[in-house]
Amino acid sequence: MAAIRRVTVSGQRSFEYVSQGKGPATLLVHPGGPGLTYHYLRALLKLANVNLRVVLFNPRGVGHSWTPKSASDYTIPQQAEDVEAIRRALKITELHLLGYSAGGWAALEYCHRYEAKLTSLLLCATAGSAEEVRQSQRMVLAVASPKDRARLRELTRRRAFESAEYQQLAEKIYRPFQSRFLKGTPPDLKASKLAAPVYRAMMTPSGDEFALDGSIAHWDGRKYYSKIEVPGLVVVGRYDYFLNASVEMAERIEPAHLRVLPHSSHMEVLEQPKEFLGTIREFLEDVTGG
Repeated sequence: MAAIRRVTVSGQRSFEYVSQGKGPATLLVHPGGPGLTYHYLRALLKLANVNLRVVLFNPRGVGHSWTPKSASDYTIPQQAEDVEAIRRALKITELHLLGYSAGGWAALEYCHRYEAKLTSLLLCATAGSAEEVRQSQRMVLAVASPKDRARLRELTRRRAFESAEYQQLAEKIYRPFQSRFLKGTPPDLKASKLAAPVYRAMMTPSGDEFALDGSIAHWDGRKYYSKIEVPGLVVVGRYDYFLNASVEMAERIEPAHLRVLPHSSHMEVLEQPKEFLGTIREFLEDVTGG
């Protein structure tokens, strides 16, 4: 297993990461959540070789990485700036940036700010705007059973967001689009931990899993699509709640290719690991010339 390392950037901020492979090409992976540790994405380390270094890191406030003092310091632009700081500190000259789920938002923002530093952009199981996240939430609720929706409304009215019943019900409603094909909890997912302060600050300070009122509430990365010129890959599961958003993303980002995994929902990296890794590998080999 790759050893945990630390990189210190300006302002004495440090981030923990794992690294495998050599380079000169580097696949830098931004995990989702927001607030999840990188562990559920460890399969990506299998892509490492003598020409490709794979780096998985924990963003600010996640795991044992640097933690800001204020909730206002958890925003997508700040995450993008952290990516650039890490790139400089690790002396990455050929950057292939992969954003998974909420990590895709930071990747899109980084591409907008620092496209000249990018060699390619990989967007996995993600959306391009807060509005698309809201659309996915509405879709998930629409297919829930009338009984579950009624109970959710009651618990929401009582603001019982911290109750075990609410958490279990929300998980049940999301499951067909989140982890439809998973049997049990894979070790890498079990090893992943969610930093609640990060998740709450960015997604839902209230705790309502179907309300988007955090720092990303007005973020819209779709306006960046037409300006992206680096090679891109969009990967999404057929049953992912971000399917429609990912299809639009691939259509509007001219250099991007779309791959839909037929037996996956949001956790495609764990539901179809062989196909997911094969897709990433094929794209990187094409971009890097093997």
